Amino acid sequence: MENWKGVNNFECKNNQIIVTFKTNLMKRSILCMILVALFSSGIAYATDTTPIIVTPPPPPPGPGPCRLICIPVTATINDSELAVYFELSIGEATVTVTDDSNNVVYMETIDTDSSSDMQIPVAGWANGNYNLTITYETNTLVGEFSLE
Repeated sequence: MENWKGVNNFECKNNQIIVTFKTNLMKRSILCMILVALFSSGIAYATDTTPIIVTPPPPPPGPGPCRLICIPVTATINDSELAVYFELSIGEATVTVTDDSNNVVYMETIDTDSSSDMQIPVAGWANGNYNLTITYETNTLVGEFSLE
């Protein structure tokens, strides 16, 4: 995998090869540690962050060719925000969040050529299950998360 720098994992599932990328978690962790050290007086505190698994929807049933699927997106959720990180520039992407009743609670288009992440405030949202959908070009990625 020397020629695949940044690739975290390959997985073949439902006739699709799914490639996930390493996040630059180390840089974010160091920045977080610096900020926590600066605000150690209690003004700021770290919150628990949960990763959201973002995958393509399952293909139709039946035999089919194996497709290479690249997942250039990671997402996390905590008590106050949903964060979406684009590990590769994929042009314009639409990020949509729907609730259990399929009502759109958030939708925004981001140009990943100029911005690699977005933070969506969720503090005022009702408790429950939500769906995250990221659409770019002809690709769709979906994930699920809950607010409690």
